[in-house]
Amino acid sequence: MELVILGSGTAAPYTKRGGPGLLIRVEEENLLFDSGPGSLRNLAKAGISISEIDRIFYTHFHVDHTLEFALLLFILRNLEYKKTHPLCVTAPRGFQKIYDGFHQAYGEWIEPKGYELQIQEIEEETIESEGWKVTSKRVLHTENSIGYRIESKEGKVISYSGDTDYCESVIHLAREADLLVLECSFPDERKVKGHLTPSQGGEIASEAKVKKLLLTHFYPICDDYDILAQCRKTFSGDVILAEDLMRISV
Repeated sequence: MELVILGSGTAAPYTKRGGPGLLIRVEEENLLFDSGPGSLRNLAKAGISISEIDRIFYTHFHVDHTLEFALLLFILRNLEYKKTHPLCVTAPRGFQKIYDGFHQAYGEWIEPKGYELQIQEIEEETIESEGWKVTSKRVLHTENSIGYRIESKEGKVISYSGDTDYCESVIHLAREADLLVLECSFPDERKVKGHLTPSQGGEIASEAKVKKLLLTHFYPICDDYDILAQCRKTFSGDVILAEDLMRISV
């Protein structure tokens, strides 16, 4: 598997970081997780066409994680990005209303053209394909937020928290993962309910016994603190601070 960071920031305008988004390539399939502002531009910078996306997974409905969904559908109507095989969007329950709202606003300009759009609403389930398995669990952020555990057929595991506070379900999803991707919105001194700090991220990684921890979803204030040192208080393993367009092989 390979992970490509499409956005390591938040909704806050930030010259260094785009909004949340990541791509996981597994068994020659491209799985997109969240599509915050700037995700599609960075997808192009990574050399991946929008038409090559096989499946989309959303963690929750906040604007900084879903903003470019309608844009993606709009672009797929362009002949240059012609898509013929179905596009399945997997998301928490209630996502159909999100799509219906976009459709009411934009009409035919986001309707599928030449391919089938499939929307699958889930809560705590396991989805299996020929080359991978994805398990979802509810996490502590909004009432319908979920995190994901992605497993390849070779047994490699990437876990992605989405936005969350400290909770047992994140630890469950991350158990002995090869790579845990955790949000880390604020430094320890500026804890905000519903989000993680570096030391909390390290605590989760330690409890789950993960091989490597990747912290992402940084608000600009994180630049004023030693995020790595704060995480080291609770986790002694490998820690990576995400940057846009970073690639990690698993």
